[in-house]
Amino acid sequence: MNSLYKKAFLTPRQQRSASVLKISSGCSEEVSDLKDKRSPRMTYISRRRFCIAAVQAAAGLLVSPSLNCRASETKKIPLTFFHTHTGECLEIMHTPGLCSGEVQRQVAFFLRDFRTEDVHPIDPGLLDILCRVQSLTGSRGTIEIISGYRSAQTNAMLRGASGGVASHSLHMDGRAVDVRIADLPTPTLRSAAIALRSGGVGYYAASDFVHLDTGRVRAW
Repeated sequence: MNSLYKKAFLTPRQQRSASVLKISSGCSEEVSDLKDKRSPRMTYISRRRFCIAAVQAAAGLLVSPSLNCRASETKKIPLTFFHTHTGECLEIMHTPGLCSGEVQRQVAFFLRDFRTEDVHPIDPGLLDILCRVQSLTGSRGTIEIISGYRSAQTNAMLRGASGGVASHSLHMDGRAVDVRIADLPTPTLRSAAIALRSGGVGYYAASDFVHLDTGRVRAW
């Protein structure tokens, strides 16, 4: 675990002070459309545009890991989040491969276990994946969070309710998120994430979300 990853662990005082972390419950007008339903005004990325980018990715022209890391070290990318359970919003500037301690603290609090309020460090590699997905697809949409960090207590509860939850989910390590992206159909999100080969990708069509993690490369 690198030093930036460790910095995300919040003290109890920090956990109680959402204002320090700049988490907002008053979302922008665009993000507020997602509070009750996904915005009917959203424009989906064209299939043709995605297919062209996916071919480039496979050829190493767009997302070669070594080139991507070097090229993006000084480029900050805006990411906008909306939490579907808490109604909170978060806007950050993230530099892939170089995540600041302040961003880590904001993300750790935002992706806390909303059932128990437990906060855990979040692997910055998840932010890198989200940046690369948006770069690959041309998406600029709000990232809707369905699930972030899960405490052991929450994971056990969910596992008891569904056979599809792992006994030690990567959510428990802060290495997984379940997401949608507002301007991106979830099948396209899934395909883009698989093309990146940056970790695990799971597609849950019935619930309309995609699981992303920084574990071994696999898909289901």
